[in-house]
Amino acid sequence: MQGIPISYFLILSAILFSLGVIGVVVRRNAIIIFMSIELMLNAVNLTFIAFSNFLGNVEGQIFVFMVMVVARRKWQLDWPLLWPSIECAKPCMWTK
Repeated sequence: MQGIPISYFLILSAILFSLGVIGVVVRRNAIIIFMSIELMLNAVNLTFIAFSNFLGNVEGQIFVFMVMVVARRKWQLDWPLLWPSIECAKPCMWTK
């Protein structure tokens, strides 16, 4: 028995990637832009997993694991840089 057709996964991945591109292009907030980039990475990961399952090999899954590790490290490095801008949405001491 065949599972879900690969075209469904590719259509979903294209929709997610398009939403991520729209989020990067339209928004000006840094956190929204980073979340949109994460959405685009997840769309690419979904494509890798779909093709890996379709072709019956694990190279795509290994690559997705590596992309997820890099994305996690990116958030660990970006979050401390963004935190002061989030806290300073209201006037704070060091902006005076």
